[in-house]
Amino acid sequence: MFRATFFWLILGLAPAFQVPISARAEVLTAIPASTIDDPKALWRATMEEFYGRYDNRRKCWVTGGASEALCMRPHHLAEVVENGARTFYVAMGGYAVTPEGGRADCHACPGKLGLVILRPKGNRLALVARNNLAVDAGSWGQVPPEEFFRVVELGKDNHGWLMEFYYTGQGYTEGGVNVFGAIGDRVVDLGFISTHSDNAGTCGDGLGACYTHSYEILTGAGRTEARFGDLVARKVENTNPGAPGTVRVEFSEDELKYVTPQALSDALGN
Repeated sequence: MFRATFFWLILGLAPAFQVPISARAEVLTAIPASTIDDPKALWRATMEEFYGRYDNRRKCWVTGGASEALCMRPHHLAEVVENGARTFYVAMGGYAVTPEGGRADCHACPGKLGLVILRPKGNRLALVARNNLAVDAGSWGQVPPEEFFRVVELGKDNHGWLMEFYYTGQGYTEGGVNVFGAIGDRVVDLGFISTHSDNAGTCGDGLGACYTHSYEILTGAGRTEARFGDLVARKVENTNPGAPGTVRVEFSEDELKYVTPQALSDALGN
């Protein structure tokens, strides 16, 4: 059963279609390639590369951007193999420091999410792709927890992040999965897929019938030569006996995004 956690997601990314899908520039970083076998050393070097110095008081890496200071920490690390090379998908989470030096704490206050893809090249790691290192994501000044992140195969020699989030209001919970992946040398938002709805907070005891509609997102990319293959929504729980067991979620070449299909929207009661 999904946890009914409130997450408000705001994503401010440039349109993905401006960059060729397959083009990936690799720029050398200062991160030693030797760190890939020592997660602590890899995290430390990666955080310093992208966010600067470590602040002992705040217990995070602090960087001052053009418009705001960030307090960032390691969040989720996954290693995959692409084109025969070890490749690292790194997610870093934190928050924008308020003028008072703290963290915003409200339903609609997002955390900050940094996503980078790294690969050994000689004695250093090369930067394959990255987002702007400060995408708004989550709620209460935090990004969704580490266990809500997965790195999956999206297509041939191409992976991406699935980030779950849920929000509850007036007894109703809705949720889904945001997909992130590389378009050229940028990590971009590849769309939101609705996967969950329930009315657990406003049913029973004479309040009406309860319902739960939940699906999980799986990858079927191993059977495609495309860089972005279709995903599959598989039923986990559904109080509607006629709900389909699986629904295919296609990648739109026109929008360069995964789009919630009508069949899945109907199965969620939307």
